Amino acid sequence: MDKEFRSIIVQACRKMLNEDLVKGTWGNVSITDGERIYITPSGYPYDKMKEEDVIVINYEGNVIEGSRVPSSEWKMHVAIYKARKDVKFILHTHPIYASIASVTMEEVPSLIEDSAMICGPEIRVAKYADPGSWELAENAAEALGNNSAVILRNHGLVNVGESFNEAFVSAKVTEKNIQVYIEALKLNREIFHIPESNMKKLREKYLLKFYRQ
Repeated sequence: MDKEFRSIIVQACRKMLNEDLVKGTWGNVSITDGERIYITPSGYPYDKMKEEDVIVINYEGNVIEGSRVPSSEWKMHVAIYKARKDVKFILHTHPIYASIASVTMEEVPSLIEDSAMICGPEIRVAKYADPGSWELAENAAEALGNNSAVILRNHGLVNVGESFNEAFVSAKVTEKNIQVYIEALKLNREIFHIPESNMKKLREKYLLKFYRQ
């Protein structure tokens, strides 16, 4: 399992870089087995990442395995894992439209059905706090709630799931939904929202299908 988790982290880094979800070494990725957290090292190029570069920490942030420094946002990962026992994978990125929302909005409604199903009824923006702080970690976990996506004020985007694929799809759908919302606002016309009752059904349908797999 150790090798498998490390491989997943490396593949995730490559994919989020290739999909333009991050620039440079910004962002971070982690996976947990319930006791230990496998996380990307701080400031290390994703295109050079190897399995041995992945850091293993416990829920107190102590390094168990690895010679590099763990991501500066390890506290946020710990806070989310503690708050959401269903979450096994966390993807923190900095895509353009989510970053725009992080400096202009309080929340983004799920206007398209895939966002309603995968991300939740709305994508909230967590209160601002210093990067790498426990305050940011707690704000992120609180604003995330039971959704799969949360925007960090003046910072970026966090997506979660039971697997890398779930978190990655959530990130792509989140960014698309935010782009749709921002572009729709520019038209200065009425924006049609999914009715609340339908929104709930869409989310429940997705969760039911997912957990049956």
